[in-house]
Amino acid sequence: MTNIIDLTKTSGAKPVTSIESPLGGTPQPAPEVDASEANLESRVNTRRAELIFKLTELRASLHLDAVEAGDRVKARLSELSHIVKEGVVDGWGNLGDTVKRKLDRWLDDSSRQLVAQPKSGQS
Repeated sequence: MTNIIDLTKTSGAKPVTSIESPLGGTPQPAPEVDASEANLESRVNTRRAELIFKLTELRASLHLDAVEAGDRVKARLSELSHIVKEGVVDGWGNLGDTVKRKLDRWLDDSSRQLVAQPKSGQS
């Protein structure tokens, strides 16, 4: 048996703008994401995608310098993974100042790394 969900029908429901407490009482407002934190998340995700693209380009090359550059890109992506795993615990809307500084520093360092990377087709 196949279950089919018809997404073309709309129920007319309004978007949720508050969270009801499981204990009853007045609903709490939904957490708002600060625009600067949303911007930081967007910049980090964009840079991460650029580095992944660069890594795939570098892996296509057999040159020693491209292999070494690929290792540096992997290390930079690993660094981001550790920062996000340790610092983005409650979501991007609840970042502490230390995590914001680490992510900003990571963005600066990774931008210099992208500029310094050799193109994969060069000798």
